[in-house]
Order: sequence, then C-alpha cells, then structure tokens
Amino acid sequence: MLTTRSFRSLVLFIVFACAAPMLPAQKAYELKLGRGLKEYDQYLLKTVYEQQTRTSYYSDNIMRGDTTDNVSIVLTAQCKVISVTVDGQEKEKHIVIRNFQLRTSTDTFDVMPTGTKVRCWFSDSGSVFTVNDIPVHDTVAALLSNVVLGEGGSRTGDVLDAKKPVTLGQTWKMNVKAFRKVLGKEQSKLMKKLDGTVTFARIDSSGAQPTGIVTARAEAPSFSIKVPGAPAPMTGSLVAEFSYEVPLDNRFPPVALSTSTTQNYIAVQGLSKLESRVFTKRQSQFIR
Repeated sequence: MLTTRSFRSLVLFIVFACAAPMLPAQKAYELKLGRGLKEYDQYLLKTVYEQQTRTSYYSDNIMRGDTTDNVSIVLTAQCKVISVTVDGQEKEKHIVIRNFQLRTSTDTFDVMPTGTKVRCWFSDSGSVFTVNDIPVHDTVAALLSNVVLGEGGSRTGDVLDAKKPVTLGQTWKMNVKAFRKVLGKEQSKLMKKLDGTVTFARIDSSGAQPTGIVTARAEAPSFSIKVPGAPAPMTGSLVAEFSYEVPLDNRFPPVALSTSTTQNYIAVQGLSKLESRVFTKRQSQFIR
C-alpha cells in the first residue's frame, strides 16, 4: 500500500517527467534557388574558370605518352544589368573590366586592359560581346563565354529546388529532366542513365544576412561516344557538382555559385588504350 509520502513522491516524479524539455523541431526553409534579377541591378563579379585536360596513351599495358594541360581564366568586373527575360535571367548587361587574365602552366596574359567596357548579350544560341559596338575577337569571346554568363532566372531552381520546405541537412532528388535541358540535346542523348541529389548543406550567419549553402551532385556512370582522333569509340562517364549560396530571405539575389564537371573517357583497340580526363570548375561571387 502506498503511504502518503510515497504517493506524493510518485506524483512529483510524474509531474517533472511530463515537464521535461522537448527538443525543438528543426526549422524548415523554402529555398527558392532560381532567383530573378532586375534591370539596373549592379554587382561586382569575381570569377575563376579552371580547366585541366590529361591524356594518356598505353600500348602493351605500358604508358607510352602522357600530357597534361592546365588553363585558368580570372575575371573581376563591375556589372550592370540592362535587360532581363520574363523569368529574370540576364539578357543584356554591361561590364567594366577590372582584371581579366588567361593563365597557363607557363605564362599569364592580360586579355583586356582595366577599364574596358564590354556589352554582353545572352541567348540560347550563344553569347555576343562587343567593345565600342564592334564584336570582340573570336578567341576573346570564347574566353569571356566561360566567365561571363547570363545569371539569374528560373533554370537553377528548375534543376535544384525542392518541392517543399527543407530542413538543414536534408537531401532530395535533383530534377534530372531539367538538368538534361541544361546539358543540351546532343550531350544528354548520350547519357541513358543520369541521376542526381541535392543537399541543404549549411547556413552561414557571418555576413550581413544569413545565407544557405546548397550542394548537388549528378552522375552519368557510363556512356559511349565517338571522339575525333580516337582509335575507337570511347566509353565515358560524367560527374557534375554544384555549390550555390543564397540568402535565406528569398527576396534577395544569389551570393555565390560554384560548378564543376569531371569527364573520363577510355578507348581500347587491341593492345592500345587511350585515356582522357577533362576537369572544369567555375567559381563566381556576386558582391553587392
């Protein structure tokens, strides 16, 4: 039989047990990664594009040749948005060069002098760059097209956005159909299997406003492709990775974007084998 003292102790135990603190539920965020830009928006663009190509040739299982080429393009430019598409992607912008260099394994070249004003147009068919209303040289246009892109718009969100609010650390499926559109018809047609995931990796509260960093990885494990100069059709693989930083407040534009691709190709003919690896990376900051 319970005594009065025992009964009171039992009641107190139940009261305190029920009052034990519960861990708060993690906050869910509606991360809209495809953010539209507006006309007259201005920002400082700091971007670096890197490409490494390594080619190895084997005969009788012995390496007979091996070459590696490294190229990087460094650009710092003040940007002003002139016009945008319906979904907020840059259609035309003007940039003023602060630093524009091409760097190889042996040399560094100034592509354009500081202060050069470049008009830039973007469309699905490509980019056009002019200085004083004259198109730039094809070589310079090719370099610019790797570092100056039509930013903003819904495409990034089409590929990476979650269908509902997500919590820190959560992972969801990439929209592979939208990613195939980014790759283009020719490249996408080669890849029968393509999968990808997206992760809400972390929150950075060190700046003026907290930002969310979202990472993603897409992979096409194996496909066949004919490459000019290769002794036989090559077996290829592709890995694409993204890191995107946006303010948690969806009203504000992106802060930074990093993309990289690793492509591996192997061709075998008899006792000969050719291996090629192409790695590219673009890191951009949009400072306002």
